[in-house]
Amino acid sequence: MRLSLLGTAQRRALAMVPAVLLVFVAVFAYQRARRLIADVREVERSHAIIESSDAVLTRTVDAETGQRAYLLTGDEVFLQPFQSARQDIKSWLDSLRVLVRGYPRQNERVAEIAGLIPARFALLDSGIVLKRQGSPQAASVERLRTGKQTMDRMRLTIGALQSEERRMLEQRHIIEQRSVFRAAVAVGLAAAVALVLGALVNLFFSRAVRERDEAITDLDGVNKDLEHQSEQLQLQAVEMESQAAELEATAEELKATNDQLSRTMQVAEEARDAAESSRQQLAREQTGAKLLSDASRVLASTLDYEKTLQAVAKLAVGDLADWCGVDLVETTGAIRQVIVAHQDEAKVKWARELNKRYPPNYDGPTGVGNVIRSGTPQIYPDISDEMIVAAARDGEHLAIMRELQIRSALIVPMIARGKILGALTLISSRDGRHYGDPELSVAMELATRAAMAIDNAQLYRGALAASDAKSAFLATMSHELRTPLNAIIGYQSLLAEQIAGKLNESQIAQLSRIRASADHLLGLIDEVLTFSRVDAGKEHVRKEELELHAVVAAAVTMVTPLAAAKGLKLRDETADGRVVSDAGKVRQIMLNLLSNAIKFSDDGEIVVRSKEDDASITISVMDTGIGIAPENLDSIFDPFWQVEQRPTRRAGGTGLGLSVSRSLARLLGGDVTVQSRPAGGSTFNLVIPISPIDA
Repeated sequence: MRLSLLGTAQRRALAMVPAVLLVFVAVFAYQRARRLIADVREVERSHAIIESSDAVLTRTVDAETGQRAYLLTGDEVFLQPFQSARQDIKSWLDSLRVLVRGYPRQNERVAEIAGLIPARFALLDSGIVLKRQGSPQAASVERLRTGKQTMDRMRLTIGALQSEERRMLEQRHIIEQRSVFRAAVAVGLAAAVALVLGALVNLFFSRAVRERDEAITDLDGVNKDLEHQSEQLQLQAVEMESQAAELEATAEELKATNDQLSRTMQVAEEARDAAESSRQQLAREQTGAKLLSDASRVLASTLDYEKTLQAVAKLAVGDLADWCGVDLVETTGAIRQVIVAHQDEAKVKWARELNKRYPPNYDGPTGVGNVIRSGTPQIYPDISDEMIVAAARDGEHLAIMRELQIRSALIVPMIARGKILGALTLISSRDGRHYGDPELSVAMELATRAAMAIDNAQLYRGALAASDAKSAFLATMSHELRTPLNAIIGYQSLLAEQIAGKLNESQIAQLSRIRASADHLLGLIDEVLTFSRVDAGKEHVRKEELELHAVVAAAVTMVTPLAAAKGLKLRDETADGRVVSDAGKVRQIMLNLLSNAIKFSDDGEIVVRSKEDDASITISVMDTGIGIAPENLDSIFDPFWQVEQRPTRRAGGTGLGLSVSRSLARLLGGDVTVQSRPAGGSTFNLVIPISPIDA
């Protein structure tokens, strides 16, 4: 038995020899593989460095080529590769910095390249700037020489960087070949020895191994049967214990689940209530927002505030209220109910009859009168029967108020520009609708918008009344001034005809100045009269087919003496053209424009030209006068505006000429526009539409 054991130990020791050799071979192969992988990674790094440096040099050359093309052609398109190359070079430089970590000399070369590139781009950028400025220095020989020196240094540095990497690649290639050869020899020898020893072991001990394996197999079968039976018993015991634990856990889980379910149901009910409350709040806010939007649209639609208030009150009844009332303060200070609204018009009539029988008490400590006096809103979330009894005046009144089924009410003041104009009343007859802060906020906003509409309407009516009074005053004064002025002109004509006796030259000259002043004053009065008629909308258009050149020529003839008196040349270059318009108004506009040109021109000439297109004819009056500042180009058409804003002006006038001219032109369907600059003269354009004869 001892010899048998010794033989077994020897066999086992001999069998371990191939395994040890295989382990040795595996460890050796693993070390060589790691070294090979490291070499491959270094090779990839060197190739990446070479590729990145080539890309940096190529993109720099691209940028230089784009810049030179721009310098030669001036076309901005060639700067696109220049700009894109700048971004690409930055990315390639970042890649190079990562690849050369751990290699101090290569790192220095990359840093040198990174320093040369900004210098080269700075030179390229300055060339572009000089080119845009039109400087001939953009492509000077000195700048080209400096750029070439920078590029030569960059090429040398990149060449040195790549040469170093190629040298390291060659060394790694040689080392790799040697390592592979040695590894192959070592692995081959170890494998041959292992194969020989394995064959000997298998040859000498194959029979013993088979017998041992058979015995072990039988013993393993018996052990497995015993283990299987033991495992079955253990599993049954564990399963019984598990079932008992599961029953206990199930009971606990059922209890916990029941408690959790109760809490979940409670939370769900609370969430449902909160959601319903939020939904109702959102619905109220949406209703209020829609009401305010519709009210703003209605209030802005017309300046007849009584109609708009009626429309707004009808908007309020329904979602916000069952009844809506509006009370306004009259100019005498008395309060009057102007609006009562309900969805049922029969009830509205009934409410008005009720107000006649029982007029509202505006002097009480509560209600509409108090809100108007104090400017403080009043809200009644819940109106009890006791409150109705206290407000009733007699038994019949109490019965009627109970029939209204008033559940809630609020009264808010209508305030505009700090003045209380009235009060808005909302009444709810529904059990489920009681007013609170949200409804109060909507009612306050609605009342404010209604008050602003009323205030705007009142201001507009006042403005219209003031405008009518002004127009009437101007017309009356102009008429009263024309009467003595006509007498002055008549008597001047009699004296000028020397009916009462012969006049000397001095007297004739004085009469001429009187006539000129009278005519000037008559023109001013006509301007005022025309302005008042246009402003009041009483100016009428009498259309007829007319020859536009003849109308312009007549106006030019009338102002020619004025131009000659100032030494100005006046040229009429208008062409023939027929339009359907008011000849008198066209002539008046031309006289105003020509008089203005003469008034503000001291020398030079005034030219009148015309231009016709498919829809209109434009007559331009061009002068060489003082011109108009840009900020005053719109103001000159305002009534009574003067070009010279100072007490002592060299040119007189009412300041109505241009305003009247534009108003008359627009009345004819055209317009008057201007182009001017200070000290550069002005051009006024009269645009007249071409209308058919039956227009």
